[in-house]
Amino acid sequence: MKNLNFEKTILSIHKEIQVKLKKTNKKIDNYIQSDVPLIPQLSSYFFNKRGKQLRPVLCLLSSKMINKKYSKLTSDISMAAALEFIHAATLLHDDVIDKGKSRRGQRSINDIWNNKFSVLLGDFMFSKSFQLMTEGQSLKAMESLAEVSGKISEGEFLQMANENNTSLTISEYLQIISLKTAELFGAAMKIPAILTKKSNKMIKQLNLIGLNFGMIFQIIDDHLDYFGTIKTGKVKGKDFFEGKITLPIIVLFKKTNPTEKKWLLKIFKNKKRSKKDFLQTKALLEKYDIESLSLKYTNDLKHKSKVVLKAFKNKSSILLQELLDTSINRDN
Repeated sequence: MKNLNFEKTILSIHKEIQVKLKKTNKKIDNYIQSDVPLIPQLSSYFFNKRGKQLRPVLCLLSSKMINKKYSKLTSDISMAAALEFIHAATLLHDDVIDKGKSRRGQRSINDIWNNKFSVLLGDFMFSKSFQLMTEGQSLKAMESLAEVSGKISEGEFLQMANENNTSLTISEYLQIISLKTAELFGAAMKIPAILTKKSNKMIKQLNLIGLNFGMIFQIIDDHLDYFGTIKTGKVKGKDFFEGKITLPIIVLFKKTNPTEKKWLLKIFKNKKRSKKDFLQTKALLEKYDIESLSLKYTNDLKHKSKVVLKAFKNKSSILLQELLDTSINRDN
């Protein structure tokens, strides 16, 4: 197999769909305009760094994979932009909930302005997503994205309700990340099939691929909080200091001896955790090889998706398989 990494795979995919991705970003730029000057000002700042744009990218790549008349289709561009607006709204609201101070390598909206502006901008982004959905001219596609928007909120509620919950099980954790993250990836993959009225079987297959990729992506994201390198650009230990119980910690609780478990319970019940606490937790994670144990959950998800993808024998499906492979080994 070629020596691949996540960043190179993303660049290859961007190149494959560059015409439509450019049109998607232009549409986003048009939709953030407003007669209220502060809205385009804050929106332009937020979109100054586009990030990986995984949701619109998956939507457009899925569209190219399944549609022979891909180049003539325009509704997928509108839906790709809608997906990015939904994601942007959730990030803006997340930064308020988590008291985040940075986003995509720059100060967050709530840190520069305040929480109220971040919430209102998130609401604006949500409104634009629904406006864009109407351009797709598919009631079924609109219903799908509306349903997913509700599921994301449910996932956020569940996550907040389980902060510092040291009894959280693996299945409960997987439910949270499925709702909070994976559902939108599933929608991104299946929307093009809905727009072009493909079979229910294909819609379900594409949704499964997206769901599994979303689960993998979030598991790795949580994994990087403890095991990421300096290259990640993320704040190391962010989840730990916020008291979020993620997969590495759930698995660690299953492996520790009674004394270690008692110490872990104590620090996660505390309102604040120190850098020393983080380093001691890291030492326990290394002691029990939690890095390898937590990564095992991603391999099964990857295998299930690749089995389905093999039915689509084209360049887009190959790129999606590479994305699945490299997402597990990504460091950002």
